[in-house]
Amino acid sequence: MKSLVWFRSDLRVHDNPSLKEACINFDEVHAVYLYSPKQLKEHNEANVKTEFLINNLHSLSQDLEKLNIPLTILKSDGFKNDPQLIQEIITQRNIQKVFWNNQIGTDELDRDMLMKEILDKEKVDYESYFDQLVFNPGSLLSGQGTPYSVFTPFKKKWIENFDLELLDIDFEYKPKKLTEITSNIKSFDFNFSSKHFVDMTLWQAGEKEADIRLSFFLTKKISQYAQDRNDPIIDGTSRISPYLALGVISAKKCILEALKINNFELTSGKKGITKWIDEIIWREFYKNIMFSFPKVSKGQPFQEYSKAIKWRYDEFEYNAWKKGMTGFPIVDAAMRQLVAEGWMHNRLRMVVAMFFTKNMLHDWRLGEAYFMQNLIDGDFSSNNGGWQWSSSTGTDAAPYFRIFNPITQSTNFDKNGEFIKKYIPELRDLDKSVIHNPPKEHRKYCNYPEPILDLKQSRLRAIEAFKAAKS
Repeated sequence: MKSLVWFRSDLRVHDNPSLKEACINFDEVHAVYLYSPKQLKEHNEANVKTEFLINNLHSLSQDLEKLNIPLTILKSDGFKNDPQLIQEIITQRNIQKVFWNNQIGTDELDRDMLMKEILDKEKVDYESYFDQLVFNPGSLLSGQGTPYSVFTPFKKKWIENFDLELLDIDFEYKPKKLTEITSNIKSFDFNFSSKHFVDMTLWQAGEKEADIRLSFFLTKKISQYAQDRNDPIIDGTSRISPYLALGVISAKKCILEALKINNFELTSGKKGITKWIDEIIWREFYKNIMFSFPKVSKGQPFQEYSKAIKWRYDEFEYNAWKKGMTGFPIVDAAMRQLVAEGWMHNRLRMVVAMFFTKNMLHDWRLGEAYFMQNLIDGDFSSNNGGWQWSSSTGTDAAPYFRIFNPITQSTNFDKNGEFIKKYIPELRDLDKSVIHNPPKEHRKYCNYPEPILDLKQSRLRAIEAFKAAKS
């Protein structure tokens, strides 16, 4: 009896429900991954993330090989082409059942619906799971039976329904029957060329590397996480997000390992642990939003009134923002970190997104797309949720009149200007008393630009634009 496991954003062996069930119920297991440069481009996946994806596929293939499970890479023309490719491999190999883990998003769900129709017609069995969440999307509802659109009550319901049995993920894999098929990953032409500037040694691939990062964070950093997480120069975060985005590690495993060192307390005990688990629940919240309100995956704002906002567009300002040359050091340092590392500190993601949508009054969709095109940890639902929160167009959004002052944010969270100096070397000789907003003469000496806008005037402009949209 042969089964097929269709890998997507779940590039791991452990806590992989589709792989586990295939291994439990079938003596011969095949694996497939459909690679589509066209689809990656259409979904704004970053070049650096694609390289990370390819590296992790190589690592996954090695892990599966130990279990006698061959990983076949097939080139796809996009989601609409995927079901046909799966149908062909089922026929070629006489597959009895197909397993996969679901993805959140309209295109992905439409693809899977088509796949199910084909399998039903062909009388081929299938089974799918939601592997990126603790609770299936849409299963946590308010007292009125509606999906949550505010994080705090969602989290409360999440905690009320939580049970440690949900984290029962231990499973010992045993090698399967050896097949006549071997992995083609070494010969497969990914047709990939690196166009980014990220040092990939910062992001070693593989499930083992993800486990090492998690263990290091939990033993060395998490105790100070609540205090350090907002300071960008302190490497106080887990940096596991790229591995979560591709499913190289699961959210369940992260929560379980954190609870183990907190006496299995979810809401009490070590503050750093409970705060970090909060951040994982935020990821689940945004996936629920995308599942329950599909419009947000189609470029639409959650808040209907915000469709009437008259966004500006200024080519010079937009390019200055992308290049880290706005004249606001903390914004520029963050944007340069994005290019240098393929990653940005979470506090700074909010700062630059709010600067872009409020002070610059540029459409949040432009910023959302640019982030996806550059982030190694680009996660559609989390990125969309973060941008809509910052722009006050989304669920649980910041009130439109709450606008971060980038200079205040800089002095609060980069007190000595160390982060600024790291990414804006032209300012490295400036004292902390001036580095957050250098005087004109200092800017000229350092060859650093004047601010592209006036903070006070731009704030008032944004408030008026949102008021007009609401009226």
